[in-house]
Amino acid sequence: MVVATALILLAAVVMWGPGAARAYAADASPTGDTLSIGDPAAPGQIDLYLDPLCPYSGKMIRDQGAEIGRRIETGELHINLRLVNFLEKYSASGTYDSRAIYAAFIVADHSKSSDVTWQFIEQIFSADQQPKEKGPTDLNNDQLAGLADRAGAPPSAQDMIKLGLPVPFDGHVIAANNLPLLRAIPNSGVPMVVIDGESVDGNSDWLDRLPR
Repeated sequence: MVVATALILLAAVVMWGPGAARAYAADASPTGDTLSIGDPAAPGQIDLYLDPLCPYSGKMIRDQGAEIGRRIETGELHINLRLVNFLEKYSASGTYDSRAIYAAFIVADHSKSSDVTWQFIEQIFSADQQPKEKGPTDLNNDQLAGLADRAGAPPSAQDMIKLGLPVPFDGHVIAANNLPLLRAIPNSGVPMVVIDGESVDGNSDWLDRLPR
């Protein structure tokens, strides 16, 4: 039964494929390392670096996530979301960041919706869901799938997250490719927002600097 389920889901991977979403949909970039969230022609354009386990990343999303989501929905903001995993070693499972990154890419690819994808990001950073550094537990695949369900992701995404196979996206590889880009930024850390090549602290008033 498990083998049959895996084969069905792998067939779904072939059907959906990486980077299948377009325009307003959140999709993987051609390199497979970025989630494109919002209208690519939006007046506000940023690169955003987050670590799923980072408490400061969580604070940013809890404080600003609703306004970010509103601007995505109204076509004012486009985000190139680059997720990293340098805190993963401090997760209870030792794999949490990579699994959360994989789940975010699956949600984007299957939902083809920026709104759903951003709601999932808000879910994994919410105060009652984000694991603690060096905490006794983190979220397992079923729990991540539950958050995908809460965000409105389709059952196909939830099934893929539960299965946890690193196809067509590998969260560890995605994070490994994004880390050098983050570390090349002066005073790098997360959350980090890059606007027109200039990096700013994600917990600053960066939203006020964007055109609308």
